[in-house]
Amino acid sequence: GEYPVMASVVIPVRNRVATIADAVRSALGQTLPLPFNVIVVDNGSTDGTSQVLDDMAATDSRLIVLRPGPDEHLGIGGCWNLGVHHPLCGRFAVQLDSDDLYSSPSPPQTIVDKFRRERCAMVIGSYRMTNFQLETLPPGVIDHKEWTDTNGHNNALRINGLGAPRAFFTPLLRKIRVPNTSYGEDYALGLAFSREYRIGRIYDVLYLCRRWEGNSDAALSIEKQNQNNSYKDSLRTLEIRKRQALLRHPLSW
Repeated sequence: GEYPVMASVVIPVRNRVATIADAVRSALGQTLPLPFNVIVVDNGSTDGTSQVLDDMAATDSRLIVLRPGPDEHLGIGGCWNLGVHHPLCGRFAVQLDSDDLYSSPSPPQTIVDKFRRERCAMVIGSYRMTNFQLETLPPGVIDHKEWTDTNGHNNALRINGLGAPRAFFTPLLRKIRVPNTSYGEDYALGLAFSREYRIGRIYDVLYLCRRWEGNSDAALSIEKQNQNNSYKDSLRTLEIRKRQALLRHPLSW
């Protein structure tokens, strides 16, 4: 198919006035030799985030700001669906969260090269945990090296996360779609992709995951952690049943 650009960096955001400009600048500062853009889905921000985005979009045509209607009730996954179905989305859709940064000006190019070299459907990199000053926080680098090229298909079911940044071959992401939730949507998507398609792994640090006082994952209660883990257990159960059904009736898929 034809795409307006090679890659789009997709950033869902809601009320991140303290971090969104840094994230957008990190995305726009990438050095891809082929055309790319940045699609930000501003999901009802009320804290000044919208004005920051409008000001930045006025000075750089590569920045596209989308705003869902008030009755759409989108989670992070729904924002992703809105972004990747936009006609200006590129051949590959690359993740960046609204309070994080790329580690250098080259991660999207590294990811595109991986797609082209291995013809995979999804690519997952590695990240480093930092504070707001980009100083490393424990446990440091998260690379999920226990998930290798040879065991990835089923090993994704054995681990509680798949790493970041994530990137997708856009036509397949449009077909599979992202669950409209704000937690675990990335894990569910990785399981769905690995059911039938190859996922390429990059173990170099491509991404800085910043933890700060306004971050939703900065200080989760034990109860919330248990709730999150229970949700991922349910995703794994559902995925195992789908894979069992695929083995029993392969033509039905």
